[in-house]
Amino acid sequence: MAAKKVIDFNPVEAELEAAFHPIHPSTKFVQIVRNRVNFKPSVEVAGRLADPPSLLLILGGVLSVSLLMITAVRAIFYLTSRSKI
Repeated sequence: MAAKKVIDFNPVEAELEAAFHPIHPSTKFVQIVRNRVNFKPSVEVAGRLADPPSLLLILGGVLSVSLLMITAVRAIFYLTSRSKI
């Protein structure tokens, strides 16, 4: 059986380590990025849910859309199953 040739990667790794060294960004850049990423949560949604008229509008809209979708699906099912008879 022939022995497998073992490749020594140490010189390549040494060259890569010399070529690529860590770069630390400036603290000002880090602060700017953190301020852009860490946006404050909006309290507007919670305020709208506490208002009864808007809550009723949202609930009514969701129920209306769901009834329309159910009706459309039933109509499509009825029309497609009827054509197979």
